[in-house]
Amino acid sequence: MSTRGRLSPRDFLADDPGPWSIAAPVFHGKGRPDRRRAIPPAGLVLSPPPQVPVEVVGIDPTATVAGAGRIQVFGGLRESARALRFIENDAKLEAIGPRLIRIWTLDDLAYPEEVRPEADPSADIAAPAPLEALTGELPTNMVSPDGSLVALPVRERGGVALAIVRASDHAIVRWVRGALSAAWSEDGQMLAIGGDWGGVVARHVPPE
Repeated sequence: MSTRGRLSPRDFLADDPGPWSIAAPVFHGKGRPDRRRAIPPAGLVLSPPPQVPVEVVGIDPTATVAGAGRIQVFGGLRESARALRFIENDAKLEAIGPRLIRIWTLDDLAYPEEVRPEADPSADIAAPAPLEALTGELPTNMVSPDGSLVALPVRERGGVALAIVRASDHAIVRWVRGALSAAWSEDGQMLAIGGDWGGVVARHVPPE
C-alpha cells in the first residue's frame, strides 16, 4: 500500500449532455496526449442514440435516482476505472485498474491512495457483453440501491458502451460510449462512470 503525492483531478465537463453520450477523452482520441497537447477534460459529450434490440426511452426528468434523470458531473478521475465502488459511507470512491486499486476521497478527488495487491484486481472483471445480452438476464454487480437500474458494458460497432437500463423491462435510459463501469452511492444520489480513460462522478439533479 502506498500514497502518492498530490494529483489534481482533471478538468471536467459539468453539463449533462442527455441520455446518449460519449466519454470526452474517448471523443478526443485514444492514448495519452503528448507534451504538445493538453490532457482532455473528463466528462460526457453528446452522441447519437444507440441501435439496440431493446426499447430506448431516455432519461425521465422526474426520476429520483442518479442516472435515470439529469445529472451534474462534479469531478473527474485521471486513471483507469474498469470497476468502481463507493466506500466508507460514500466518502470515498474505489477505482480498479490493471494491477492497481486507487481510492479517491470525494471531497476533492485529489489524494488517491494506491493499493497494489499481489494478484491483478482487474483480472476477474468480465469483458463487455454482446448487444444481445440486453435482452437476457441482467448482471447483479452494477445495480442502483433501489434495484430500479442496472448498468451493463456491451460491445457495439466501433467500440464499447455502458448501457444503463430499467431493471423492470430492460429499456435503456442512458448510453455512454467508451465507458466500462458504473457505481451508485448508498442513497442513489451519486453515480460514478468509468473506463480505461478515467472516470467521472456525478450528482442527481432533482426535478425543478
